[in-house]
Amino acid sequence: MSFGEHRALGITLWETTQTVNRAFERRLDDAGGNRAVWFIFLALARGSNPTQRDLARTVGITDATLTHHLTSLEQRGLVTRTRDEHDRRVLRIAFTLEGRASFERMRVAAVEYDEVLKSALGDDVDLVFDALKRLAAVAEEPAG
Repeated sequence: MSFGEHRALGITLWETTQTVNRAFERRLDDAGGNRAVWFIFLALARGSNPTQRDLARTVGITDATLTHHLTSLEQRGLVTRTRDEHDRRVLRIAFTLEGRASFERMRVAAVEYDEVLKSALGDDVDLVFDALKRLAAVAEEPAG
């Protein structure tokens, strides 16, 4: 897409992101997961039995949406939800052995895909990272 004779950078970034995300989703699907599960598992792997509320905050989704995903993951035997021993109102989330194995399959797929993307950029990888950081910094500046 363009604005007159100039290509629109924001739209190009969005279209590229969508294409890369669809390809990543296919890789995760081949490994037995999806993007939502990947982000939940990634957050679980980084913490030690987080609370359901903390996990939702980390992943950036609502408690209700996380509950939906966790119910499915629990039914599939990939996670457990247990009451906190100090506060019975709090649920703590943990991997099962099968969940950890599922995460590992998705992790391998994610790392392999990251290498594909980086190899496509060749020697320009650091340049692209720097450019993306600068765009993010500009985007975070207040308007005006």
